[in-house]
Amino acid sequence: MDIFEPKDLGLTIFQDKYAAPGETTWKECAKRVARNIARGEPDDKQELIQKKFYKMMAQGDFCPGGRILFGAGRANQNLLNCYVLDPEDNVDSIAKVIADMYKISCGGGGVGFNFSKIRPLGDDIQNIKNSAPGSLSVMRMINEIGNHVRAGKNRRTALMSILSVTHPDFLEFLHVKLDRNELTNFNISVAITQTFLDAVEQDKEWYFTFGGRHARYYVYELDRKSETGNSTIQVVAHDEEDALSRAKLHNLKHYQDSFENIRKKEIRARELWETIVTNAIECGEPGIFNIDFANDYTNVSYFEHMPATNPCGEEVLPAYGNCCLGHVNLANMIKDGDVDWKRLADTVRLGVRFLDNTLTTNHFPIPECKETGERSRRIGLGVTGLHYFLIKLGHKYGSESCLEFLERLFATIRNEAYKASCALAKEKGSFDAYDWGKLKQEKFFKTLPGRIRSEIRQHGLRNAVLLTVAPTGTISMVLGVSTGIEPIFAPVYKRRWRTATEGVWNETYVVDNLFREMYQEGKDVSHVVGAYDVTAEEHIKVQAVIQSFIDSALSKTCNLPADYKITDKTMDTLMEYASEIKGFTFYKAGSRGNEPLTAVDWKSIDLDKLISDGVYEVRSDGVDSCKSGVCEL
Repeated sequence: MDIFEPKDLGLTIFQDKYAAPGETTWKECAKRVARNIARGEPDDKQELIQKKFYKMMAQGDFCPGGRILFGAGRANQNLLNCYVLDPEDNVDSIAKVIADMYKISCGGGGVGFNFSKIRPLGDDIQNIKNSAPGSLSVMRMINEIGNHVRAGKNRRTALMSILSVTHPDFLEFLHVKLDRNELTNFNISVAITQTFLDAVEQDKEWYFTFGGRHARYYVYELDRKSETGNSTIQVVAHDEEDALSRAKLHNLKHYQDSFENIRKKEIRARELWETIVTNAIECGEPGIFNIDFANDYTNVSYFEHMPATNPCGEEVLPAYGNCCLGHVNLANMIKDGDVDWKRLADTVRLGVRFLDNTLTTNHFPIPECKETGERSRRIGLGVTGLHYFLIKLGHKYGSESCLEFLERLFATIRNEAYKASCALAKEKGSFDAYDWGKLKQEKFFKTLPGRIRSEIRQHGLRNAVLLTVAPTGTISMVLGVSTGIEPIFAPVYKRRWRTATEGVWNETYVVDNLFREMYQEGKDVSHVVGAYDVTAEEHIKVQAVIQSFIDSALSKTCNLPADYKITDKTMDTLMEYASEIKGFTFYKAGSRGNEPLTAVDWKSIDLDKLISDGVYEVRSDGVDSCKSGVCEL
C-alpha cells in the first residue's frame, strides 16, 4: 500500500491546523481518526472497519472534513463543521440563538442564519411606532459577538447571513457589504424565490412584504443636505404615513427638517435582479441562494424546512441542522490513463459508512443539534481534486466533453452513495423520519435509478441526505490537489506577501504542481486552464450539471477577470439555470482590494528558467532574491 504524506505547504498546513499533539505524519493522523470513527461500529466489527478506514485515508483516497481531522479523539469530540440557526421575531428566540451561536462557534463550528422572520427597521413593536431596530441590527449584534470567538487553533468564527428578497430591509442588506467594515464575520446571501424569478422574466413591479403587508419604495427630497451629505432619503414602507416616520427615523439629527416632494419609486423585479447580480460580480457579495429550489429538489421536504446554508453555502440545512463532511480525492481515481471506476465506487461506499459513523461518535454542542441530526442522519460526502482529475484524463474544464463526462461521473457517485446508505439501513436501521410513502414522492429521490429505489423500498435508507461539495481549501492543499470542483487558479501565478521582520512586499512566482509535471514530461498542456480562463457561462454550466446529482448543494465560485463586463449572454445563461442551481457565487479579480494571488500568462515568461531555478521571488525594490525558495522566512 502506497502511503500518502503531505509535502511542502501541505505538510505545514496539516501540522498547524489538524495534527494532534505529538503527531508529525499523516499516517499517525489517519490511525487516530480511523480508530475513533470506527467506534461507531459494533464491538465485533470495529477492528476490521478501522483497518478499512485507515487504508482509505492513508492512501489519500479520502479525507474527512477539517473538524473531523482536528477533533477525532479529543475531549468533547466535536466533529461537525457547520450549523444553521433560524431566529424568530421575539426576544427569547433571538437571545437563545445568540447563546447557541456562541457555543457552536467556540467549538469550531460555523453558523448560517436566515433573518427574514425579524421585523424590518421602523416597524411597530407592541403599538410603539417605529421602534423595531430591524434585521440588520440583529446581524450587527451577532457579528460583534463573533469578534470575541476564537476556536480550535485560533480560528475565527464563520457566519452566513441570509435575507429574503421579499423583506423590507432587503435594499439596505443588499448593499451593506459595500462597506468593508460591516458584518466582517459574515458571508451574506440573498434568498431568491421562484416567484421572484418569474417576476424577473415578466418584468413585473416588485413588492416587499412582511406580516402579510406590502411595502413600496419611497424617496424624499430634503430641503437641505443631511449629516451624510445626501439630499434624499430612501425608505421601504407600507404607506406614505409609514414612509414619513421611517424617513425621520433614518435622519434623527434633522428630525425637524421638512420632508418635501415625496414620491413613490417603482422597483421592477428585473431591475432588482440586475442590481443583485451586479453587486455579486463587482463586490463578490452577496451570494445568491435559491431557497425554493433548495427546499424542492431534495429528499426531506416532507418533514423539514431549510431556511439557510452553512457559511460556505454547500449545505442547505434546517434549524439546528449540521454538516458532516468528507471528500473523495478524485485525483487518485485513475488507473492506466482511465477512470478507476471500482476504486471510486469502493471509496464512495466506504466514505458513506465513515460519515455515518461520525454522526454516531460525535459530541453535539446543543441538544437540539443532536435531535435534528438523528431525525435525518444527514451527511455530506463530496469530492476534491476534480480539475486535476479532468486534466489527467484530457478534459478541458467547462468544455462540452467535460460536461458529458461529469454527468457520468456524478451519476456514479450518487448511485454508489445511495446503495451504500441502503445497505447501512439494512444493517443498522433507517433515519428517524424515514417514511417510504412520502420519501418516494420527493423530487431528488425520483432521479435515482429504479433498481436503487426498489432496494430502498425493501431495506430503507440510513441517511436522508448524502451528497454535497464543499470548498475544501486547506484540505486540498494538504492532499496536494486542486480545490473541490474548482479549476486551478492558474498554471502559473504570483503569490505576494509582506515580511514580518522587514515589512517588504515580496512576490513569488509559483508553477502549479501538475502543470509543471506535465510540462517537464513534454505532455500536451493546451487543455490546462485557470479559473479566469473559464468563461462565466462555462462555470455556470459545470455547476448546473453537478447540482443535478447532488441532494444538498455545492460550493462553487464563478471567477471573472478584473476587466470583466456583464454581458447579455451571461445574464441569459444565469436566468436559464437560476431555477436549477441552489446557490451562485461570483468573484471578480480585484473586487476585494489587494489579493495574494495574481494569474500570469505562462507563455509570456521564461518558464523553463523559472522551473529550473525553483521558486523565483521578486522584491518590491526590484532586487532578485532567494531563487532556491529557501530562506529564513
